[in-house]
Amino acid sequence: MKSVLVDDSETARCVCKAWDSLITNPSFIDEHLKKTAARKSELLLFRYYINVELFKGKEHYLLYTDETFPEKPVKELDCPLKCLSRFINIVGSCNGVICLSDDFSGTYTDRAALWNPSVRKIVSIPCANVTFHSHGPFFHSLGFGFDSKADDYKLVRVAYIGDEYFDFVDIPPLVEIFSLRERYWKRVHNNLNYVICECSTSAFVDGACHWVASVTKNGVSVGRVIVSFSLGDELFREMELPKCLVEEYIIMDVAAFDGSLLLVPFMKKNGKEDWFSVWIMREYGVARSWTKLFSFSKEERVERLVAFRQNGEILLAKRGGKLVSYDPNTKKTTATGIVGDARSFYLDTLVDSLVLIGESNEFTEEDASSCGSCSSLMEIDEASGESTEEE
Repeated sequence: MKSVLVDDSETARCVCKAWDSLITNPSFIDEHLKKTAARKSELLLFRYYINVELFKGKEHYLLYTDETFPEKPVKELDCPLKCLSRFINIVGSCNGVICLSDDFSGTYTDRAALWNPSVRKIVSIPCANVTFHSHGPFFHSLGFGFDSKADDYKLVRVAYIGDEYFDFVDIPPLVEIFSLRERYWKRVHNNLNYVICECSTSAFVDGACHWVASVTKNGVSVGRVIVSFSLGDELFREMELPKCLVEEYIIMDVAAFDGSLLLVPFMKKNGKEDWFSVWIMREYGVARSWTKLFSFSKEERVERLVAFRQNGEILLAKRGGKLVSYDPNTKKTTATGIVGDARSFYLDTLVDSLVLIGESNEFTEEDASSCGSCSSLMEIDEASGESTEEE
């Protein structure tokens, strides 16, 4: 079968009802995904945000082949979920489905969606139960991934509610999961005594979402660990960090590459060498397997790990929003010519997938911007501009 990418699936669905029935069949979607995953995608999806003028900017979503990045994009895509302030938070991606959330600037918009660029489908996620209107000030951390046991895509939300003194530490968080299959948010009981930093990203590895968290005692941080949440059994677990990093670094983050968990310490307490480094967990769940891959001194001005590429090069964001490519073999850094907000850079392979193509629940744009009536889902067909409703 011809690869379905960006435009072809809608053409196929319009040809006849038989093709539409075949393409939207769950078994066909799963089989198609297995074949395309084994074939390895040749397309890259790159996102960045650039300031146009004061308090005004633009997001760009560009398609590249591995050979043309970063000089010549194949096509520019229009992200269907527009940010109300600056740019959308990309929580993660799995099987060609990208999880988007309009919460990057700490605003209480409660807007989130699942987007599959290959078939131009977006499914809006209803508001979670914890909102500013229901609980007052709070901050949250998100994780997204695929539960292979349940054949389900899940968004995890760990929300910390403040008390009357705006203290978010001593109150256990409220944890909720949105299931695409079940179509609603549900509470998850937990005994978390960790605080996941609001600015911490998540990494989906081995069926679980991971964050760096602070261990608290009497409201005071006494150490750091990696907290994981398995999407299968819906349980939290703890992983140790290298002691040398816990003792010396102020800020750490996690990332994922090729099925491995990465750790990114990027601000040392004493401000000396190894200001930014990247570590890999060679054996999942084994603390002693943490190994440092590379590091940069403070003078290199590296601010953020963006992505590992299949060709072995590593994309890094420098202060000032300059995107560079680093070759760990030659230890050479090359400018890409792309400049933007360092936090907005995102690069991943675009998996050719039919996931979401059969979703059909209506959710209005007015509801998307206010949580008061968030009780259903919306699928927007970008090709036709229509939405469909299911009672």
